[in-house]
Amino acid sequence: MKKIFIYTLCFAMIAIARPINDGNDLFKKGDYAGALKKYLEARKSEPANPILFYNIGTCEYKLGKYDDAKKELESAVRMPDSLLAAKAAYNLANTYFRMGEKNNEPSERIAAWRESIGYLKKSIDLKPDFEKAKKNVEIVQRKLKEELDKQKDQKNKNQNQDQKQPELSEKAKQILARALQMCKDGKYAPAKALLENTMTEDPTAKSFSEYIQRITDVIDIKAGRKPQSKIDQSNADNDLGVI
Repeated sequence: MKKIFIYTLCFAMIAIARPINDGNDLFKKGDYAGALKKYLEARKSEPANPILFYNIGTCEYKLGKYDDAKKELESAVRMPDSLLAAKAAYNLANTYFRMGEKNNEPSERIAAWRESIGYLKKSIDLKPDFEKAKKNVEIVQRKLKEELDKQKDQKNKNQNQDQKQPELSEKAKQILARALQMCKDGKYAPAKALLENTMTEDPTAKSFSEYIQRITDVIDIKAGRKPQSKIDQSNADNDLGVI
């Protein structure tokens, strides 16, 4: 009778493992939807399996289902296995990073990237030699700083715009009209110089700075200005696979 019980248990374990293994094979082939289906099938037999929390969350992340991925990976992070929790925290950080990228609301984007940094640091605490996590911390911190600086600049710009600008003097109005005509004629550099000189002489011409900036942009573009180099985010796609 004891042998029959052992055999029955072994067969049950094999039955449970098979959907997970099949899911892993599909994941390796890039069939994340198929892998997710297999993991959900396995969950029917093992609803509390920590590996399934991680694997399901990772599949959902790959499929762009970030809200669903977040819930699964948050459960995996709370598991007692520190290595699994470290990997889950890493992929959860990547999930928050992508959620921030897709969010058009600056405050929500900033909040998501702060969460991302927090989970990356958690993954490093759990696995001190986690080099991928260390690199991603730098990437997300730089993105966050850029966003914060952008919002600060926008706030300052809005405050400056709210301040009442003095009305242009008659001379400044004439010079502005002349500069705009010069731009229509393609004489951007002389127009820019004319506005800059007027700004130094006429205190009512402070608003010329916006025109000068636009003219500068046109001059740079015509001169073949190259865009600023983008932040290397290659590692941000370097998420971890299933287990």
